[in-house]
Amino acid sequence: MRILFYYLVLPALFFLQTLQAQTVNKYYFTHYTTTTGLVSSEVNTVIQDADGYIWVGTNEGLQRFDGTRFRTFRHIKGNTSTISSNQVWQLMPDKKNNLWLLTAEGQAGIFNRTTFTFREMPLRLQSQEALKSGLKQLKEDEFGNIFLLLAGHEILTWDEKLNEFSHKNAIFQEPGGVRVMDFAQQPGTHKYWMSLAGKGFAVYNQSTGKLSYPGHNTENEPAIDLLKDFPFPFHLHFDKKGRMWFQSWASGYPSIYSYDTRKEVAPEKFEFITTLKTYYETEDFFEQENGTLWVGGLYVFAQYMEKEKKFQQVYNGYLNERSIAYEKVNGLTEDREKNIWVATRNNGLYRFNPSEQYFNNVAHMNRVTGNTGRGSVMSILPTRWNTFLVGTWGDGLFQYDKNWNPVPANIRGIDNKVGPMAWSMYASRDSNTIWVGAQPGLYAINQATHSSAYYNPPVLENKTVRQIVEDKKGDLWLGMQGFGVFKWTASEGKKNFDAGMKRFSKIPSLMINKIFVDSKGYVWIGTATQGVYVIDPPTDSIILHFSPDGSPTFKLPEAGISSILEYDDSTMVIATSHQVILYNRMLKRSNILGTPEIMSGNIAAIEKDKAGNLWLATTNGLHRVHPRNKVFVRYNRDDGIDNDHFILAASRALPDGRLVFGSSDQFIIFDPSGIHSNYISPQVKITGFSVMNKSLSVDSLLEQRQVELSANNNSVVFEFSPLTYSSLFVIKYKLEGLDKEWRVADKNNQAIYSYLPPGKYSFLLKTMDGEGHSEKEITRMVIKVNPPFWKSWWFFSSLAVLVAGLLFRFDRERMKRKEAIQKMRSNIADNLHGEVSTALNNINILSEMARLKADKDPEKSKEYIEQIHTRSHNMIIAMDDMLWSINPHNDSMSKTSDRMREYIDALKNRYAVNIDIAVEKKVEAMELNMKLRHEASLVFKEGIKNLVTVGARDLHVYISLEKGQLLFTTQFNSENINLQQLNNLLHRQDLEKRLKAMDATIDVQLHRSNSIITLEVPVT
Repeated sequence: MRILFYYLVLPALFFLQTLQAQTVNKYYFTHYTTTTGLVSSEVNTVIQDADGYIWVGTNEGLQRFDGTRFRTFRHIKGNTSTISSNQVWQLMPDKKNNLWLLTAEGQAGIFNRTTFTFREMPLRLQSQEALKSGLKQLKEDEFGNIFLLLAGHEILTWDEKLNEFSHKNAIFQEPGGVRVMDFAQQPGTHKYWMSLAGKGFAVYNQSTGKLSYPGHNTENEPAIDLLKDFPFPFHLHFDKKGRMWFQSWASGYPSIYSYDTRKEVAPEKFEFITTLKTYYETEDFFEQENGTLWVGGLYVFAQYMEKEKKFQQVYNGYLNERSIAYEKVNGLTEDREKNIWVATRNNGLYRFNPSEQYFNNVAHMNRVTGNTGRGSVMSILPTRWNTFLVGTWGDGLFQYDKNWNPVPANIRGIDNKVGPMAWSMYASRDSNTIWVGAQPGLYAINQATHSSAYYNPPVLENKTVRQIVEDKKGDLWLGMQGFGVFKWTASEGKKNFDAGMKRFSKIPSLMINKIFVDSKGYVWIGTATQGVYVIDPPTDSIILHFSPDGSPTFKLPEAGISSILEYDDSTMVIATSHQVILYNRMLKRSNILGTPEIMSGNIAAIEKDKAGNLWLATTNGLHRVHPRNKVFVRYNRDDGIDNDHFILAASRALPDGRLVFGSSDQFIIFDPSGIHSNYISPQVKITGFSVMNKSLSVDSLLEQRQVELSANNNSVVFEFSPLTYSSLFVIKYKLEGLDKEWRVADKNNQAIYSYLPPGKYSFLLKTMDGEGHSEKEITRMVIKVNPPFWKSWWFFSSLAVLVAGLLFRFDRERMKRKEAIQKMRSNIADNLHGEVSTALNNINILSEMARLKADKDPEKSKEYIEQIHTRSHNMIIAMDDMLWSINPHNDSMSKTSDRMREYIDALKNRYAVNIDIAVEKKVEAMELNMKLRHEASLVFKEGIKNLVTVGARDLHVYISLEKGQLLFTTQFNSENINLQQLNNLLHRQDLEKRLKAMDATIDVQLHRSNSIITLEVPVT
């Protein structure tokens, strides 16, 4: 939110020239039209309710405004809960916070601001002709009584118990035989004043029960006789000073009268025909809380000036987007921020604040053409003459008095009509000289003699001096237009000015945007493309250089510098086009203040006020920020700045605390201490809530402990507002359970969450004013997004039962597999038992034969003994393999591959051959059943042994897994191999039987020098 200031200008277009000749008030307005949300340009009435909403009655329906959005309510045929007519004539909040609504047809009732429903109140009329009254109005007295005035016909009083308007409920007596045109209760009394058609006034005193009127003045009321000659008084209003204001027609136009009830004197008269010189009409009076009185009507919108004792028109006519133009003012109201809202008949709704016009806009005139000047304001400087010098581009040098009225410069050597283009001005330490950087050259203005001297040394080559400052020694530093930096040394140029001017060659020939001398005497030079150079004048040395390529301490986000400022003893402020850098000279540390997205436009100039705020003028507005709270507040044309396109380095902090900033065709002056950032402490309200793009009733939802949403309704939009219309407040929001940090709302005041996971959330809102103070009250809405059925408790319970059933089934399957493995191991054990028995029988037979041959045939006996040895050795190996296989600890391929490596190591030692083996990692991770592992390993071992036996050398074994096949690939040197013997071994019956049992195959590729044998075992 921003403080909005409004520029008020008021003429009816067809008599604009007449109004231009009269004295008028000018204010800054904010305009609401059909393009900004109003449903109609015909606005009849406007009020603010107790919550802070603005309610607008138009000819096209009722609207509620929260500062961001208009919400519209219309009559729906057949729906009695909607307003009874779209022509909303009057809105009135009563003392019980009811919102009363009156239509053009005379239908009156209460609009429920929570349910958005309308309840019409019956009218008990003496005659239906009363509804034809041209003046229908709801009124409330100090005691909460509600009346419906049908002017010239009836006055109806509302009975709360009967919920009806009727003349039978009257609480004051009307004079008989005369029409009552209007009435008003006198504050602080029980007197009701009535204006009579053709007979002045009547007064009914409820305390005494007596009625006074002309010819029947029972209580000797002075006004009865003093005002008896007013034929048709109407629009009665008692102000805070005890005066009764009313209007009466005479000579074809109305006049306004003020009767002081404390004095027995004739009323004062006011009229507008003298100034307007055309037909006009006046309507109701409106009084602000501070007692300021206003009146509106047809071509009339005027403020009563107490000191001058006259009404002063508000300028009517379009001058710019901050002006007001209307045919008729239908209604006025004041909100709690002191804004005045203006309802017009033909041009929508306006808002302005007469007490908040902080920015003084000063334009200049081209003294040659006589037209408004278009030259940019480039420099501003106060003089010892109690005036201000202002330099412009193209329009020359101007002087203004203390009230910012233009006065002739009258400086000898400077033309009053044209004068130099003063790019920069600097007051010398001698308190007399003003140095002026011009286009080209420079001036020295002697304030004591009102004279000037002009210098343009040849070394400057006729270039523009954009910046000029004086250091503590009295030497000048000149920043040029694309020509670098020059230094004028006072000691060398005292007699001959040109002799003291030299180029400062340590800085390239760049565009110089800003030169600043700090309190320590250092000269800070801001360039357009090379950052900032800091110079120590006594030594002319560059002691610091800030640039994008610098170290972290001296690194800049951009190379172009727009402004430099000393904030305090330790802090320097450096501004680039889009960012502000705070450099701490003590800590030698730089920090960036804010982000480029916070500010609008390019930074042009910076000044500091007495409260420590930095004011940043940009090409699109004025921003205020304090380095402590880092809260940026923006001011622009909405706030009373006629031209918010500010100019580079065109600023000045005046000795009295006021600040001046130059723009592209004028300048502004303002007092920062007078700009208040807040007036009320609002609690932000949730004004709208949508689920899946469908709007829900916020008030009914807020009454609930929590809002519950189904799983498929998890896209929500929150709308909110602090219900302030000109105060400065930043809204922050956070969705607890999803957001980790507070977020800052944008200008739409919306929080959009496209997807909310199931869970419980709290949507929080708080406000922070322009000073960085957060409101303690936090608005909260609790939301619960129910999970889908597959995430509900009953679903998880069912799932648990299902999982338990599956686990039971899996356990049964596991037991079956375990039984199968056990059976497999039993079969292996049986086979082992058979093989062992066979081997032992063979050994027994061979040993018996060896015993028989031992004496007769020793050689044969040795042969049998050798066979016994071989068979027993093979039996031991077979038994070891079977026992290893049935051991549960070996149920893995990694253990199997380790056993293969052990076997190969044994072969290498026994036969003195080179064998290496490599096993792919995914093979070791395989899970094969015990039988398949056992058979495969036996075939592998038998195959390797056979190759070594037939003469194979340099064997390379690789075990891998490809496309569901376990591959045992052996590459070997086959130069000395017995191919016939190898062929016999590969076709042994026991080998083929094992291959068939595994559904495996052997691929043999024999060559003269190197051969490959591959065993393929399907595993899937």
